[in-house]
Amino acid sequence: MSFDLNRLIRGRVWKFGDSIDTDSINPYYLYPTMEELKKHTMEAYRPEFPKEVKPGDILVAGRNFGCGSSRPGLVLREVGIAAIVVETASRLFLRNNIARAIPIFMAPGITGIVNDGDVLEVDYPKVVARNPATGASVALRKFPSLIERIFKAGGLPHVARERYIAEAGR
Repeated sequence: MSFDLNRLIRGRVWKFGDSIDTDSINPYYLYPTMEELKKHTMEAYRPEFPKEVKPGDILVAGRNFGCGSSRPGLVLREVGIAAIVVETASRLFLRNNIARAIPIFMAPGITGIVNDGDVLEVDYPKVVARNPATGASVALRKFPSLIERIFKAGGLPHVARERYIAEAGR
């Protein structure tokens, strides 16, 4: 599934703190199927999350989001999260989500401009995240062109396939 970086993302905020670990985001060792996993994602931090999250919502968090193991946030996309916007993410979590074209953005200062339940707009073309109710905004970190290409293609396997086809056709 490709992700269009050129569209405005607007959604209700679910706000979390620092060092949210992958065992809580994706507790697959307890719930081996995606349907079961969706019923339990993030419940260690917010028991109401799996029951109340809606398609189009935005997850906002502090520093070191996705610390722990190598599991990506695929389940967050599956429950309808439109974007993950964090102060910082663990390096491995960031790479794994980019590889799967799961929209994740670094926005230093993001936790200071929104509260839980606020509306947030993520405008990647303008490289800004803003709270339309207050007018407060923070800059998003721009991705290198290769990462933008990965999002556009729908993930790293699609980029590799496109490259293979292009090179095999010579």
